[in-house]
Amino acid sequence: MRIIAGTFRGRTLTAGQGLALRPATDRARQTIFDILTHRIDFDGLTVLDLFSGTGSLGLESLSRGAAHVTFIESSRASVDVLQENIRRLQCEDQCTVYQSEVFRFLRSVGRSYDLVFADPPYGLPDLAKIPQAIEEAHVAKPGGYVIMEHPTSIAVAFSTDRYRVTTRQFGQTMVVIAECSSP
Repeated sequence: MRIIAGTFRGRTLTAGQGLALRPATDRARQTIFDILTHRIDFDGLTVLDLFSGTGSLGLESLSRGAAHVTFIESSRASVDVLQENIRRLQCEDQCTVYQSEVFRFLRSVGRSYDLVFADPPYGLPDLAKIPQAIEEAHVAKPGGYVIMEHPTSIAVAFSTDRYRVTTRQFGQTMVVIAECSSP
């Protein structure tokens, strides 16, 4: 798994040995960032990477100019892999890593971000509740984006009163790109 573009372009990330991680595929990441690049300027953005795993989405954002990424991951082993990837890229001063269950974090976060990624484990029992938790936490700034990957077998809905939604399908994976229009 490699960083696609920017200052870390071509740098390799580790997925760890024997971990049940499902990093965003290169094809999905490429499409996500192609779409975002036509809509936003990454320079100076604040990013929230929920279910961060290896950190590939947040680290790709840093590579393209984001100022800071907050990573949320519940697994200690995955946090170790994430921290190794951050060390490899020598971007520790631009990253904050929390080992926390995502829904618990969202209930207490108290701030908003320009870009929010949610790439949950496909077997997560409450996967369909993620958009509502994100909306209730007000973690996306007006004009900001929420990007969520999920299996096509699970219906996921963002409020159309609050978000302008675009979707892309890659086999059994659906990518939702939701632009936040109001607080």
